[in-house]
Amino acid sequence: ADALGPIRDVYAHLLTPAAAWRDGARVKRAHQTDLDHFALICVAADRGFARTVTPTRWTRTAVYDVLRCAIPNWCSLHRCLWPVELPEVMWDWFDFLAETGRLDAASDPLAELRKPLQCYGGLDGQGRPRPDGAPREIPCECFLPYREIAELLNRLGMQCEQRGRYFLDVLRVRGGRRRGIPRRRLPVVSR
Repeated sequence: ADALGPIRDVYAHLLTPAAAWRDGARVKRAHQTDLDHFALICVAADRGFARTVTPTRWTRTAVYDVLRCAIPNWCSLHRCLWPVELPEVMWDWFDFLAETGRLDAASDPLAELRKPLQCYGGLDGQGRPRPDGAPREIPCECFLPYREIAELLNRLGMQCEQRGRYFLDVLRVRGGRRRGIPRRRLPVVSR
C-alpha cells in the first residue's frame, strides 16, 4: 500500500469513479475490490511491456503480459507482494471500464480480455476462482493477438474466395491436418 501512495493521485480520475462503481454496483461481488489493486493495474498497464496499452485500452495479449509480467515486476521493484486475487481484480476492472463506458473503443472485446484471466489466471466463466484441479473452460489464446488474427483470417478468406478455395481447407493443410479432409472447390468469383 505504501508503494502505491503517489500512484493513487496520478490515477484519481479513474480510481474515484471506480470506487463509486464498486460501492454502487448492480451486481454485488463476493469480494470487495481494494482500490489499491485497481491502482496497481493502472500503473502496470502504463509501465508494462505492451506499449499500446493504457489503463483503459487493452488487448488480450496485454492482459496476459500485465498479469504475468508487468504487475509482478512492478511489485518486485517496489518490494511489495502482488495480490493473489489479481485475476479477479482485473475482471472487476474490465467490468468497471465496460459498464461505465470507459473501455477504449480500440480495445479487444470484453470476452477476449477475459480469456487470459480464465486461462492463465485460473478463473471460471463468471470471474471466480476455479476449484483446485478443475480444467480450463476455454483453450489457451493468451499469445494470439485478437485483432491481427481476425484481419489475417479475413484476408485469407478473401484470397481463397478469389481463387475458388475453401479457406478452412487451406488452414487445415497449413496446420498439418492433410489426411481425411476432403478438398472442396468453390466457384471462382469474378469481380
